[in-house]
Amino acid sequence: MSREDLATVLAQVSQELSDERDEAVTAARICRLALEVVDGCDHATLSVRARRHRLAPAEATSEVAEALQESQLSTWAGPTVAAFESAEPVVSHDLAAEDRWPGWLDLASPVRAHGVRSVAAVPLLTRGRTQAVMTLWSHHRGSWRGATHDAVLLYATHAAAALDAAKIITGLETALGTRHRIGAAQGILMERHRRSLHQAFAVLQRYSSTSNEPLSDVAAQVVEESERGYAGPDPRGPAPD
Repeated sequence: MSREDLATVLAQVSQELSDERDEAVTAARICRLALEVVDGCDHATLSVRARRHRLAPAEATSEVAEALQESQLSTWAGPTVAAFESAEPVVSHDLAAEDRWPGWLDLASPVRAHGVRSVAAVPLLTRGRTQAVMTLWSHHRGSWRGATHDAVLLYATHAAAALDAAKIITGLETALGTRHRIGAAQGILMERHRRSLHQAFAVLQRYSSTSNEPLSDVAAQVVEESERGYAGPDPRGPAPD
């Protein structure tokens, strides 16, 4: 693919990715489009940052890719993990001759059974922080050289921007939904049990603490049970100040 063709394709890809604002759908599109845009890419995975400096699986384009992703995350070894920890692209041109991740390669049966020969793992950076790792797999040795390597890095830049935008929108929608549920639950408690706004919130907090459940989940239960005719959490006992 010429540079002009690549620029045209990436412009189209950028538009398609930016049209979606759901984080999960964006992750799926990133992997699907990688198969179309990057020469030699046979499988793709996306792993996203989770708690405690770990990664969680977000998308895989095939069962082979899913197995490769899971084996790395379970052993915490392999090119995806290495790219996450270093915040730098990690490439292996021949996995059959690779000696950097012996523990993972011993378990990664899809590498042997399905002939995956080379891999490129690229961190998707936002404001200098790795938010995800896109990993591309090929059935051929040396797939990630020259212009193809450049295409992978350029594509990763577009993917990182799209994923960050979708993550922000998804987070805002989640926060608004949580706020709405909590407000609805407060209203139910105020109406059914003659609580003040402050007291109703304190009741929800108390149940969240004693049940060890997130406040938003407790609020959702109150709303759901109210729709079934139940009055909500038992408010017996002295009303909170």
